[in-house]
Amino acid sequence: MNLFAGAGKQKTTDARQLLGRCTLLVVLSLAAVVAHNYAPDNTSGTGLMGTLAVLGTSIALAWMAKMGRWSGKTIVPIQMAIDIISVGLVAYFAGQTPGIVALIVVIGVGVQVFAWDFFRRNLLMEQDETLSQLRVQKARWEVRNIIDNIRSGLLTVDRHGMVIRVNPACCRILEMESQDMLGRKLVDICRGGMEELNDTICPVANGKTPVDRGEVLLKRMGRSIPLGLNVNHVTAPNGKIIGAISIFTDLTREKEMTERVRESDRLAAIGELAASIAHEIRNPLASIRGSVEMLDDDLDLDGDQAELMALVLKESGRVNTIINDFLAYSRMRPTSRRRFPGHEFKDEISLQIRQHIAAKGGRVHLHCDIQPEDMDVVADPGQLTQMTLNLVINACEAMKYHGDLHICLRLLAAGTSQELVVTDNGPGINHEIRHELFTPFATDKDGGTGLGLSIVQRIATAHGGHVRAEDAPGGGTTFRVRWPLVHVPEMSPGPVDSEEDSVITPVQTPASGSLENLLSV
Repeated sequence: MNLFAGAGKQKTTDARQLLGRCTLLVVLSLAAVVAHNYAPDNTSGTGLMGTLAVLGTSIALAWMAKMGRWSGKTIVPIQMAIDIISVGLVAYFAGQTPGIVALIVVIGVGVQVFAWDFFRRNLLMEQDETLSQLRVQKARWEVRNIIDNIRSGLLTVDRHGMVIRVNPACCRILEMESQDMLGRKLVDICRGGMEELNDTICPVANGKTPVDRGEVLLKRMGRSIPLGLNVNHVTAPNGKIIGAISIFTDLTREKEMTERVRESDRLAAIGELAASIAHEIRNPLASIRGSVEMLDDDLDLDGDQAELMALVLKESGRVNTIINDFLAYSRMRPTSRRRFPGHEFKDEISLQIRQHIAAKGGRVHLHCDIQPEDMDVVADPGQLTQMTLNLVINACEAMKYHGDLHICLRLLAAGTSQELVVTDNGPGINHEIRHELFTPFATDKDGGTGLGLSIVQRIATAHGGHVRAEDAPGGGTTFRVRWPLVHVPEMSPGPVDSEEDSVITPVQTPASGSLENLLSV
């Protein structure tokens, strides 16, 4: 609307200028006609007509300048000069004496200067007014745009508690339409569970102390909505309080996040306590098992007594395995990625797997492959070995240590990540535990701890990757662990270069009857 008003004023100014110049042309034309009729001998009709033609040309030039948006700094002085010359020539061709002509020219110059100054001042005032209106309009638009796009709710009331302004976020948080709030008293809007909002805002509108970082609880549509809000005075130019403005935010997500953090802290404390208890249990358990093994060697038992002794050794070994797996899961060291040759990892992991299969008396055909053969692996060597052995032992137990086992470590086609694939031809994944396959202590194997795959997932996550289990095409199970490649310095004498890296805690099974093996885990 203001833009149209400014354009209308500019057209009015242009019309006045054109009317003034046309009036000058008419007056000079009448003066020329009168002079020629009363004193035809002392006047020049040709000169008068030529002068009037020049003045008409000046008016046409002004019109063309407006249409072509020419610069007024050039056109206006030319028009003024033409006007003064035309007035002087009309006087001269009308038979006036040189003194009269000079006087008329001087008067014309004075009139032009006065008109120029008048129109310049008027134009500048109109331009300033238009510019001010545009600035005000821009400021209002910016403020409205900010208010409409902030994620916090904004609600303004007058001293009588009448709602005079809301923004879209306010409507979304309160789950109401703007037309249902504007022009109504806040106390009426807040009936039915939102009274705390009214009790917080309206006192401030009546001059009470502003509220900083307050919190209210609304009950809306059968659920509770916690709001964090600030309420401040709205004042007139003279400083008088005329209302209140409230800015509030839905704290539901923040409350839930705080509760999750507290729950995580509580679980972390429980986990630390459990790890401490497990560590303390392991030492006396080792003593008990060692003593029982010594008694088993010294005593000649048979029948039920021999079965009970075997049961004690078996179950104590199982308890020890659970404790070791739990400690490995809860105390995993930070990941330290390195670059090392893939063929060295292949040779070392193949040797460890064959030794494990031989110790179990199994007949598993192992196929280990690196693609491409000269590929460098970027991972934590110890954790990669641990993850691979966990998957391999899980596969061997599923196949009961008889079958085919395929291991492939490859660089994906895009060259941005690496993938470890372990495939067996066992019975496949039990559908009853498929959805909780990587959940700690979830297992369907006799004597299993349910922590092997959980450790695999933790290692994959620590490398920025993920693990996925799927059914193999010819029967069995395939585990795919994929992690992104990152830049690490060129180094590596081999995949495992420290004693700590060489310990494969979660997959070792202490041999029955060996105290040394039990304590070495």
